[in-house]
Amino acid sequence: MKEIIVGRWGTSFRDSRGGAKVVERPGSTTFPPAAGFPDTVVGLMSGKGFLVLQDNFNFVPMIREYVNRIQEEYCCGKCITGIKGSKLLLLTLDKIMRGEGQESDLDLLARMADILNEAAKCSVCQSAGELLADGLNYFRDDFVEAIRSGVNDRSVSYVGNISAPCMNTCPCHINIPGYVEMLQEVRYEEALKIIREEMPLPGITGRVCPAPCEKACSVANLGDVAIPIRVLKRVAADYEVTHKLAPPLEKVELNGAPVAVIGAGPAGLAAAYYLNRLGHPVTMFEALSLSGGMVAVGIPPYRQPRGVLNREIEIICDLGVTLKENSRLGKDFTIQELFDQGFKAVFLGIGSHKSLPMGIPGEDQGIEGVFRGGIDFLRDINLDLPVTIGDNVIIVGGGNTAIDCARTCLRMGASQVSIVYRRTEAEMPADLEEVEDCREEGVNIHFLTQPVEIIAKDGKLVALKCLRMELGEPDASGRRRPVPIEGSEFEMAADTIIPAIGQKSVLDFVSPADGIEITRRETIKADPVTMMTTRPGVFAAGDAVSGPLTVVHGLAGGKRAARMIHQYVTTGTCRPTDEQWVEDLIGGIEKDYGVLVTARTPGRAGGERPVRKLDAQERITSFVEVDSGFTQRSSFIEASRCLRCFHLILVAVARPAA
Repeated sequence: MKEIIVGRWGTSFRDSRGGAKVVERPGSTTFPPAAGFPDTVVGLMSGKGFLVLQDNFNFVPMIREYVNRIQEEYCCGKCITGIKGSKLLLLTLDKIMRGEGQESDLDLLARMADILNEAAKCSVCQSAGELLADGLNYFRDDFVEAIRSGVNDRSVSYVGNISAPCMNTCPCHINIPGYVEMLQEVRYEEALKIIREEMPLPGITGRVCPAPCEKACSVANLGDVAIPIRVLKRVAADYEVTHKLAPPLEKVELNGAPVAVIGAGPAGLAAAYYLNRLGHPVTMFEALSLSGGMVAVGIPPYRQPRGVLNREIEIICDLGVTLKENSRLGKDFTIQELFDQGFKAVFLGIGSHKSLPMGIPGEDQGIEGVFRGGIDFLRDINLDLPVTIGDNVIIVGGGNTAIDCARTCLRMGASQVSIVYRRTEAEMPADLEEVEDCREEGVNIHFLTQPVEIIAKDGKLVALKCLRMELGEPDASGRRRPVPIEGSEFEMAADTIIPAIGQKSVLDFVSPADGIEITRRETIKADPVTMMTTRPGVFAAGDAVSGPLTVVHGLAGGKRAARMIHQYVTTGTCRPTDEQWVEDLIGGIEKDYGVLVTARTPGRAGGERPVRKLDAQERITSFVEVDSGFTQRSSFIEASRCLRCFHLILVAVARPAA
């Protein structure tokens, strides 16, 4: 087996030879074993470099295929260097592969590689130049042999996918540079069309997505402020609303197999949307009296206005999806009854709506002023149920739910709101922007503080007993474990305590007759590739499978499940598409090899953005949306900074023996 050659994958892999490093990795040549693809990976090539995993790797036909796909599909056509340069490369490589080349052609390829690398408008064509330059250095023998004898190898086929650092870190794999470029050209409807191809809720994710894409932005990697990708998505969605434009989504003929979707949260909405687009009649069952899942009942309206959510749900229903609220699985119907009614598949997107307890004395004794949990508190608020809090509130936890609870209490009239968190600010999982807004509004955050007991008098809360903590050795999550400081106990006066330390799914609807296995983590067991549970025909995704994650993760899971369900009900099998397989392969490489195929860590995270927010003292007087987004002028300026750093990811796969 050849050595693995790693080129341009990141600064940690660079060496004195000019950007590539040879790494020995003995062992199995089939990679990755759990990717759901039966053939053998020979090598991988992307804008960041290449991996060689098999002896039969030949650089010449692979770079030829790379350039050919750029020429046919991915060249933007906006610079003469890219258009004609990639064409000349292709013609020269074709000549070499026919065995008609000459040694002088290698000099021509080297010059063209430099020209593309230096003068092409964007990274799509630049990457071809970079890869070719490395190939001429490390695989010159392959070129010489091709010139001598030609190349007519049919033992390898190629699977490709276009990506960018931001796209790769987006769970939905949205074509981010594509829609950002449309905004730069003030083509809002085209931007939304691109977004909705991979994610159906732009108004929601344009507000509450944690934007992992921005952390991988190449602009930030070069030392500038990252492109505000999330807010730009909102700009496009808000433009459609402001100008009262109908979404350019045509109804399709629903002649496929009927599918039941349980849960109208992000995962369920995405599953319903994509199943509808694939021609399936979909009925969506929601246990609550309003749809949207955790977006509706777990995120306050000052961050996510109810009207935005309702509109995006209406868009999905208007396409032909049937929505039945107040319909709870296990109470109003069972999984078997759905199949008996004629549904050919069932999707479970039930979310995680049960708060985790703190596990301290006094928590479950019915003490007045002690709430069950942050999720329950926010749900009651969003369902317009009567909720009463005191004047001095303590929130326990460090995630976005804790921050949302704290800011909600301020808006409900509490004069003092505090958050206690057992780790430091650096370990706090809440979004940095939410933490900053929380502080700006007057919330006190106490770090390295661990609750140990609830103190009550005559059945009413009076204080929370806490311990001071210090950080010890890292735990299983990689974060340093907080350990108590002996003799550091103290009490914090309070008349309201809201625990917000985590949540889990309620799976009491599952019975042995359902044939659905539950994991030790109390999540639904589902195949990570096909999304199918242990019962054939029942699929699941979202928080009930992964544990609590973000809205965009739920959307990505629902979208993938929809495409797997479509395969299942039409062919009886489930297999990832080429695009899905490439995405899985990249994830495996980045996890198992420690190699970043597309994403890069930003050089710095600071910087100023054109933000429009209500004054802190004004915004805590109501639940009006805090952030007004960008003006159209600001969005144009920000979109213009995008480097359009697309690149093709091409995988060489050994054809199975006849």
